[in-house]
Amino acid sequence: MSTPIARSSLRDIAPRALSHSNTPVWRLIASARLTVAQWLARSRQRQALREIAERNDFHLLKDIGVSQEEALREADKPFWRR
Repeated sequence: MSTPIARSSLRDIAPRALSHSNTPVWRLIASARLTVAQWLARSRQRQALREIAERNDFHLLKDIGVSQEEALREADKPFWRR
């Protein structure tokens, strides 16, 4: 027989989910869309940066003010990290 999960333990497990309980659904959807759009843009930017670094376009890297190592380090970050 399973025991019901107490509400206080749910807060410990998923604090962000419960903190939005008073927020209208449309705001949550808009926030999720914005987050996904930022992730997609960040992923595309990092891929472009990797291509520049791997092509050894030093003049382009110099234009944006990063070394090849810095560019590759940034390109290696997962899309969800800033």
